[in-house]
Amino acid sequence: MNKKLKFIGIISLILVLSMTITGCGDKQAEAPTESPESEQPMEQVEKTIVIAMPEEIEGTDVQQIRWDNLIHNLVSQPLATYNLELTELIPGAAESFEISDDGTEITFHLPANAKFSNDAALTAEAIKASMARYIETSPYSYDFDPIQEVIAVDDTTVVLKLDSAAAFLWPVLTSVYGGPIDANVAAEVGNDVFNRGVVSNGLYKVDNWVQGSQIEFVKNPNYQTFNPIVDNKGPALIDKLTVRFIPENFTRISELEAGTVDLVVDIPSENIDQIRNNENLNLYEYLQTGIDYIALNTNNEHLSDLNVRKALALAINKDEISAVLNDTVKTRFGLISESMLTFDQATEDKLAQEYAFNIDKAKTLLEEAGYKDTNGDGIVDKNGTELSLTLMVALDTPALKNSAPIIQAQLKLVGVDLKLNEYESPYIKQKIKDGEFDMATRFFWWSDPDILYYVIHSSADLPWENEMVDKYLDEGRYIMDLAERTAKYAQVQELTMAEVPLIPLFSEYEYMAARKEVTGIKLGADGKRVMMNDLDIK
Repeated sequence: MNKKLKFIGIISLILVLSMTITGCGDKQAEAPTESPESEQPMEQVEKTIVIAMPEEIEGTDVQQIRWDNLIHNLVSQPLATYNLELTELIPGAAESFEISDDGTEITFHLPANAKFSNDAALTAEAIKASMARYIETSPYSYDFDPIQEVIAVDDTTVVLKLDSAAAFLWPVLTSVYGGPIDANVAAEVGNDVFNRGVVSNGLYKVDNWVQGSQIEFVKNPNYQTFNPIVDNKGPALIDKLTVRFIPENFTRISELEAGTVDLVVDIPSENIDQIRNNENLNLYEYLQTGIDYIALNTNNEHLSDLNVRKALALAINKDEISAVLNDTVKTRFGLISESMLTFDQATEDKLAQEYAFNIDKAKTLLEEAGYKDTNGDGIVDKNGTELSLTLMVALDTPALKNSAPIIQAQLKLVGVDLKLNEYESPYIKQKIKDGEFDMATRFFWWSDPDILYYVIHSSADLPWENEMVDKYLDEGRYIMDLAERTAKYAQVQELTMAEVPLIPLFSEYEYMAARKEVTGIKLGADGKRVMMNDLDIK
């Protein structure tokens, strides 16, 4: 699974107007012949909210996009979801569901009156058609590889038959990518039009998209949910939403403080204290479902030596990086963060002890690898060749971009000449795939550890492989028991880090901020379980 970015929830202003007229004097009132003004229906004020985010989306169709955010959470609701702690599967758009004892059959029960946002019936056949289109259209169609057959038993019962129990399928089914779309409309209008105005089953539907500026949404009157965590199981409390695309950090924050924006997605690290100290705002944080790391080319003349790779890992002071980044990251030594399924603290602690910052040990390992500073210039060399490496830095990932000069200075202390070159992340990804790199900053976001299959498996882009790691990654995908699966991924981490094909750096804290009046935000451990059903304002 490639990067599937983060999304978060929102709230807005409620205004109630009322008029009361009372009689006066001591004369008994006569029965009116016309309805008094006091009995006229009260005017219902439309509730709206404005949200600001830095990036404009690729599209609204969850079956065509390559990354998701808050907007896709507005328009899509999966049949099932996880609770906020990611420890239990719970209903979503489906009334209920069952999993067979062997895990190879999943049965969803839909409400009899389920509808898409365009009033079309959301039946089992509609679910089947939606899944067929996902397999045909989505860049992540391989997510559904375990599904052998989708059976519409009747209008309200749909059965997924799997080739085997597949734990990695559930994070997809419970994400925005698992939300059904109206495949009939998609076929009628074509993918391009549908991507600008998806027809689905979420809290909201697209009203108008002004390219490069904003998207306006109106609430979906057909929305219903069976999520036990939320109180409001019907249509949204907010009538209209406007999502504005404001790439400038200063402008986004200024508008929040001024009250022209109600909620802001992606608060820059340099503004965190500013938000915290503003009595009119609330700050919300969650931890990256994944890690930021440095990929190492194990075919490089220097990095092919395990001692050199270990020395680099030991020479990086992650606590110093965290401090410079204002503690907006959590140092990482393993490959799985606390906000992911199968995180194991014991494994993280073990690797933290093994790869704790140790400049003396790093120097010793370089010496054992044959590197010494023979000419006194501060850079170690071997057979006349200096230990000089180039780090490809993702300029579109602030935490990695800002940490790169720190890493450069730290490695120089052990005699490594590290050059920095900045590129966009897609370019770096391609260079890793082509094997044309020394070291490169990378990251991943996904709540399930199966993401490691696409990072360190021999079929992935890194020029490194380990037969046992491949075996355990293959096995881990299909283990349904959480404890057993956690143990398997602990083995994956330990075996991988024993050979250091990459250096974990940190997991990023992500932030959103809202006006103080906002209430009812339910934020999950992964930042994706932000349930907006109960969001309101005092």
